[in-house]
Parts: sequence; structure tokens; C-alpha cells
Amino acid sequence: MTHPQKSERYIKYSEILFSNSFSEAKQKAGHFFRQATEQTAFVVNFENDEESCITILYGFASTAYMAGDEEWFGNHGADIDDCQVRNILCVWDEESEANARTSISDFYEQYKNHTKEEILAVKKERQKEFLAHFARALKPLGFKKKGTKWTRALDNRRALTFDAQKSAFSDQYYFNVTVHEISNLYATHSYERVVMYGSDIYNWQLMTVEQIDNLIQYALRNYIEPKIN
Repeated sequence: MTHPQKSERYIKYSEILFSNSFSEAKQKAGHFFRQATEQTAFVVNFENDEESCITILYGFASTAYMAGDEEWFGNHGADIDDCQVRNILCVWDEESEANARTSISDFYEQYKNHTKEEILAVKKERQKEFLAHFARALKPLGFKKKGTKWTRALDNRRALTFDAQKSAFSDQYYFNVTVHEISNLYATHSYERVVMYGSDIYNWQLMTVEQIDNLIQYALRNYIEPKIN
């Protein structure tokens, strides 16, 4: 975010949001929200406000979830990880700006009347679809799924497990590859965390299908297939 002086683009988009009944968090510049239902708010956050482009993150957050404190929400808004259903886009020219208006408006119209419980159900379905990408790639290689872990035997003593581990601190995922005793996951022979482009944690709802597939192929090529072979 450009501080202390806000860019012309930031000011322009802020005015559009204010004219559509959004409020800006008092203590967190660039965090905007508008009450949708009794316990949900539509969130629009500006990040990476640079001359070339601005990143816009948007989604629906449960105001009850946000510390259960209406005043706290008004002061801080919601970080994108606090939005149970969320998307991301970048604006760099007039065409991408027009597309962004349509995308954000369509997203709002799709979920604006959803209760907190319905929003959480949408998130659960999105999460299921995300993990299904890994299932489709790992099943042909002989992996069997249990929860968010996929395991296959390497020999009569050792097994290989790919684990989609939900972060305890955010709505993101780590991916772990472990060789262990076939009868005991905790008797570890080797352990690696998938790291791609310097990162080992992935904001799954903000990934495109292409990015998900790239991550899976990278994990197969660099972490899983060498151990199988």
C-alpha cells in the first residue's frame, strides 16, 4: 500500500466504494467492508497499490467470526484469510478495471443473501473441489486417500504419504511428503515440505486451476516420483 500519500487509483476506487455504502476500517487503510446479512460482510481490500497495477482481494467474512466484536470489525475490517469465500484480481488498465467491476459485482450478487452458515458451506465445497485436484493426480499412482492424506506402499516395509496440512494460524495449506514405516506414520525415514517459488504455504482459494495444476506437477516431479522410483 502506498503510504502516507494514497495513489489516484486508490482514491478513485475508495470513492466508488464509499458511494456504494462501504466503510473503511478505522485502523487499517485499504480494508473496506459492507454489511451483507446479519452476520456477514462483503470485504474489498486493496494491496500492492503500485503505478503498474493494484491488487484487489474480495470476499465474504463472518462478522460474528471476527472476535464476535462489532467495534473490533469496524476498526480492523477483515484480512483476506478471514474471508470464508474469497477471490483476487489485479487492475492495470481500463479493460482490466471494467472486468474487475463485473467480477466483483457478480461475486457480490451471487452470495449477498447467504447466511453465515451458507457461506461456510460454500467454503467447504470449494475446499473439497481444491483437494479433488490432488486426488485425481495421486490415485493413478496407487495412492489411497484417508482424510487429507494420500498413502502408497514403497515396499513391504515403507510407505510414502502426501499430506495436505491445513495451517493452524490461517486458512492456507502446507503440503508434506513423508517416507515412513508402513505400519506407523510417525516412524519417519524422511520428511520434506513442498516449496515452490520460495514459498511453502498456499492460499488455496486465491489459486487458479492452472496454478493448482502447476503445484501438483511440481510436487510430483520433485518430491513424489523420485521416491517412488
